Amino acid sequence: MIGCALGIALLLGAEAAAPAAPARAPGTARGEPARKEPALRSVLIDGKPLTFPSRAAASDELVATLPAPPGPAAPPGPAAPPGPAAATRAGLRFPVALLVSADERTLLATLLHRGWTPRDALGSTAHPDLSVELSGKPSDLELEHAGAAIDERLRVLLWRRPERVRGLQLWLGVALKQGGVRPLQPPTQPPAATSDALDRLLADFSYGLAQTRLLGETGPGQDLGHLRTPWVELVEAPPGAEELIPELPPATEPPLGGPHPAPLLAPLLAPLPKVLPVSPAVIARPEPKASPPGYAGSKFEKRVALTFDACSTLDKSFYDERVTRVLVATKTPATLFISGRWAETHLRQMHYLAQEPLFEIANHSYIHPHMTEMPPERQREELLWTQQILLSLTGKLPRFFRPPYGEVSTGLAEVAASEGLRTVEFDFPSGDPDKNITKERLIAWVIAKARPGSIVVMHMNRHGWHTAEALPAIIAGLRAKGFTLSRVGDLVGN
Repeated sequence: MIGCALGIALLLGAEAAAPAAPARAPGTARGEPARKEPALRSVLIDGKPLTFPSRAAASDELVATLPAPPGPAAPPGPAAPPGPAAATRAGLRFPVALLVSADERTLLATLLHRGWTPRDALGSTAHPDLSVELSGKPSDLELEHAGAAIDERLRVLLWRRPERVRGLQLWLGVALKQGGVRPLQPPTQPPAATSDALDRLLADFSYGLAQTRLLGETGPGQDLGHLRTPWVELVEAPPGAEELIPELPPATEPPLGGPHPAPLLAPLLAPLPKVLPVSPAVIARPEPKASPPGYAGSKFEKRVALTFDACSTLDKSFYDERVTRVLVATKTPATLFISGRWAETHLRQMHYLAQEPLFEIANHSYIHPHMTEMPPERQREELLWTQQILLSLTGKLPRFFRPPYGEVSTGLAEVAASEGLRTVEFDFPSGDPDKNITKERLIAWVIAKARPGSIVVMHMNRHGWHTAEALPAIIAGLRAKGFTLSRVGDLVGN
């Protein structure tokens, strides 16, 4: 199955997804008159005809916010009538690039497993993605994926159809690539339907129990070779993928800090100051400081740093506010390692976290990639994009960096150090990403393993299955053993 679907994905090329501004209509030879694409397309599935819209369109209310294509500045004088740039922005249309038959849970779990991120309904961003509608209807599912470069993102939009094929829900899909991405700012170019976005999507479906076929056009006067649409029949998600589906309980209290009275606007992007290099030595469990003279207790301070990651990857992109509520209610200092993409899509939450003096905000990369597999230039981009976002949102430049997945190399630590960031790991993981670890086991493990100088890693989003439930007892248990809970900066000093 995997090889079959991958092969089809690689062979589709421009047939499956028309470029943003095609030189000629699909199926026409060079020099022939362009063939007008019909508003509806029809294919046969199991001998039954299926008709659907050929293209989705950008919704009117957001098209006006798109930047115009670059060109010469208009001369002074009376306003000119709308030109080609306005027409291009107002006429953004994207081909329906694939059909998928799958139950919604299977579809979502498969994409989560392959690194696609759904929108967090509780998140807030100053520059939402361009809204795309099919027959005037917004998509039922929308996910994003990191592109090959840091300034690219892939998007998939899926619309639920009333039909069921072989007992499975049918979906229509649009695959887009958003170029010109910038931190905390709108992109410099509109999205485009590209073959690499579709190829990535089809390849990712192949990790489940799936089969992909190419469907030719049908109907009176149709040329069967004109367009061929991939149809993915997805029967099962990859093993363990369904565990990634977010299942946070519904909020029972108003959001911390109260609802914001007006839509949050992203602040101006703050310029990064010049920084001095710091030590590249990785901090895992710093040596405890000596107690003050005359102290009657232990000769070493019993400090433990509780740290919480807010990752920007797929299922991990959500936010469990219950964790923050526990920390605030128990007056527990903590260091929060925030990914840049998470921060710019959770502006309301960042506004509150930045204002809370208990918390120290630190760097957790931009899109949470495997940074040790990246060249130094891309590592630096991940760090500096996040530094600039966090500085702009909090007014403070982070001093610490935790690498995604805890993967660190000498080279990565040196790149971080050159940008003024100490790399922070942990001396033992809490284990909260493991769904099979119960609340009771999590409490017992952390309390038993903590030593003076320990840095404990947990998660403040859905990736911590029982973190919020276990946290009150963990905090009480550590304090009962004489530990002082602190931020990483307090633990290591200056």
